[in-house]
Amino acid sequence: MKLTTKVFAFTLTMASFSVMAKASIELYKSPTCGCCKEWAAIMEDKGYTVNVHHQNDWSEVKNEFGMPPQLQSCHSAVIDGYLIEGHVPESDIARLLRDRPNNISGLAAPGMPPHSPGMARSGAEYKDFKVISFSDSGLALYKEY
Repeated sequence: MKLTTKVFAFTLTMASFSVMAKASIELYKSPTCGCCKEWAAIMEDKGYTVNVHHQNDWSEVKNEFGMPPQLQSCHSAVIDGYLIEGHVPESDIARLLRDRPNNISGLAAPGMPPHSPGMARSGAEYKDFKVISFSDSGLALYKEY
């Protein structure tokens, strides 16, 4: 095998690995919130690294991404340049990171929906809530459960 073929094969292998590697999540939450801990565990089970920041006020993070107050939830996460507010399912985050839309700042599952990841009992179906995308130009439905 020629050296250039070996280098190409190595480069292709490394590129494939980097596509498969999951992004790291910076999670901002209250030290006492249990459902946030559950959401983090779900994300870790899906292969993400979750770095937890216990804080009582992380409004600066929300403001940096222009998150509208009506979308607030119990925790915020930053992943690859997007803000994830609340109990957004991993499948929506994976889609966001795959598609990388440049016209939104993030996704939110407003409030604390009882049938959302981290709130639903383990293995239960996600239902009865909406995931909203947001940006400086407004809000839009991302997915309805």
